[in-house]
Amino acid sequence: MDKKSIVSIIDQYFQRFPFRKIEINDSISLDLKIIVVIPVYNEDAIEDTLESIFLSQKDFSFSVEIILLINNSTDAPSSIIKKNQNTYNNLKLFALQKNHCHIHLIPIYIDDLDPKHAGVGWARKLGMDLALQRFKKVGFNGIIVGLDADTKVANNYFNEINQFFIKTDFQAGSIHFEHPTKGVKYHQFNYDQIINYELHLRYYKNALLYIGLPFAFYTIGSAFALTAKAYARQGGMNRRKAGEDFYFINKLIKGEKFGEINKTMVFPSPRISDRVPFGTGRAILEASKRKKDLKLTYDFKSFQVLKEWMEIIKSKSYNYRQFPPLIKQFMTFKEWEAHHQLFLKNSSNKNSYQNMFYKKFDAFWILKFIHFSRDKSYKNSSLVKNTNFLLDKLGYKNYSSAIEQLNFLRTIDKKGA
Repeated sequence: MDKKSIVSIIDQYFQRFPFRKIEINDSISLDLKIIVVIPVYNEDAIEDTLESIFLSQKDFSFSVEIILLINNSTDAPSSIIKKNQNTYNNLKLFALQKNHCHIHLIPIYIDDLDPKHAGVGWARKLGMDLALQRFKKVGFNGIIVGLDADTKVANNYFNEINQFFIKTDFQAGSIHFEHPTKGVKYHQFNYDQIINYELHLRYYKNALLYIGLPFAFYTIGSAFALTAKAYARQGGMNRRKAGEDFYFINKLIKGEKFGEINKTMVFPSPRISDRVPFGTGRAILEASKRKKDLKLTYDFKSFQVLKEWMEIIKSKSYNYRQFPPLIKQFMTFKEWEAHHQLFLKNSSNKNSYQNMFYKKFDAFWILKFIHFSRDKSYKNSSLVKNTNFLLDKLGYKNYSSAIEQLNFLRTIDKKGA
């Protein structure tokens, strides 16, 4: 893509969508290829993440910027403001000591966010919008990467992300992730629970593959990358206080050519956190308070219902009366008929009909149905048993423990199976 076209696309984004212009004095390299955006809020320690980025990477021949968006609302407690200020000062010192020709850390502190919208989504948006402004200056369709302040990266992180976009025509992708399952930094409870939590994520994603959903990808804020062009074209990050990654990445999956970056990985933390109402840290927190049992997951019968329905659609039989009873409980005939007629009107063949079908009945719709099924019919049940049900249907052997299942699914996911 030439300089004029990428600049035009970025300009169109900033004309169409609200943004906050952030002025920084840092010089910019003409060889800038990757910008990593990390939201930072009330952070106790970011040293491990920075060490993996600055001190552990294999040599790379292009320039990288790391934007750390330290943020808080105007009504944040004084203790958080103080911690954020200390973090900002420490990061400025780190930048002075560690920045070099190929990697440049840019700490930014925004302390006046409206309490109504302040949160990880807005912080991510501010940082990614700034990344877009940086790529506009060099007229290059560079790579914007999402990462979190508690997540370490593999030593081939930059090289493999760059190669993924050079060697393929993908415009966005998820990055392979693995939580640490043993160690001394956290209590054994954290490691035990993160095994269950990550297994649940992998069970769910592979169950979506099993039912035939073409949009079966991980939607994790610390493990995705996209081109500047894709970011601008899809309207940028949202300002959601939580779940911003799920909504944004699902938009990318449907709107861009989306793949999997499996030759490198990130290592999210198994720590407890109350920063957001759901996600990894919240799940571990609720497990510690016995408010959530991470040994339970969605019953596999719910996915079997979905698979039966999608097989009916694939066979070009769109008769509502043939749909599984649970689907008909969730969606009325009137709702289905409205969608069906719209698909028919705007499709010229079976493939275009099904493309529209999957864009309507996407991962977000599937999740709502799964929750409906859980609440009305198939309650959450054993994670290990349900994972074995799935493995059996996929033609793999069963395993007796969650850690064995997790290691196997990690291997399958890395192969892109």
